[in-house]
Amino acid sequence: MEEITFRRIGQINVDLAMLSPQGAGLLRTGKVRMPARKLPAEELGAYGARMAACLRLAKAPCVTVRTKGRARLAATRLRCEHGLPELSEFIPAENAFLVVSHLREVASQQWWLRGREQPAVSYGRGEVSVVNLGEGPVAFSSTPFDCLQFYLSRAALDELADESGAQRIETLVSPPDRVDPVVNQMGAAIVDAMQEGQPECRLFLDHALFALHAHFARVYGGMRIDGNSARGGLAPRQMRRAEEFLMAHLNEEISLAQVARECQLSVSHFVRAFKRSMGQPPYRWLLEQRLKVAKELLQFSAMPMVEIAARCGFTDQAAFIRAFKRVFESTPGEWRRMRQC
Repeated sequence: MEEITFRRIGQINVDLAMLSPQGAGLLRTGKVRMPARKLPAEELGAYGARMAACLRLAKAPCVTVRTKGRARLAATRLRCEHGLPELSEFIPAENAFLVVSHLREVASQQWWLRGREQPAVSYGRGEVSVVNLGEGPVAFSSTPFDCLQFYLSRAALDELADESGAQRIETLVSPPDRVDPVVNQMGAAIVDAMQEGQPECRLFLDHALFALHAHFARVYGGMRIDGNSARGGLAPRQMRRAEEFLMAHLNEEISLAQVARECQLSVSHFVRAFKRSMGQPPYRWLLEQRLKVAKELLQFSAMPMVEIAARCGFTDQAAFIRAFKRVFESTPGEWRRMRQC
């Protein structure tokens, strides 16, 4: 067992740590004890409540999806207004990566990888960073932070490569200037959707995570997808089944995985094929159908607004009004009164 001593950080004492020669990660610190054995898969996953516990945060809003092969993808919002008072708990080593999108400026952030101290780094708002969880990381940030952390397992990346006819990638590397407009734009939309927590957001969140999964593989990992594997839309039978399933669950919270399963496709394949067939992603098509039904109820019935919202899959009347106004630039009440004149 190799012994490594962490130096003092400001007024924070960091005790002796032990590192497994196999690179399993930190096994003991003054207050943290980790078993030398390899953790079961169900105990791994640096996202959601597990990541909040590692950073000693009270909560960490999270959304997760599974691929057809049951690999996990996740996005977690991590916020701390005062910085960490001490090193984080040990984040168990696993075959996965974190891509971190910083939502505010971070004056100083530091990592220990395989027990070895890395230089402190600062991040501007909108910059991204990558952490290889295989290196058994421990984190420290003396200043406030707010970030959206994307979790990608090695199994999910390998599955995407195999499915797309591409070579499996070795690692993920952040862009040279640490700025990614795609992640910034989609990350902002994900944060908004997570805050709203509406059923209509579920399909969008699934779509966003799978889209970013492919983006990270291509841009950060250099994956080259065979163009032949990306051509073609849904077969007529699959299109009918997708439409039937989505309309049958118009007022429910459904996931992309459920719809893809009905078409006997992986989620990533289903999303690409659906967009080629319909000209838009599934979440947007479903929102259009919900609003179309809502307009019919507004025009041809006396049903109260709150009932229309529930019938069309919106959690409450406020969510229905926001969605309706974004698309039609008027509230449902205004639209109904105009049609009744």
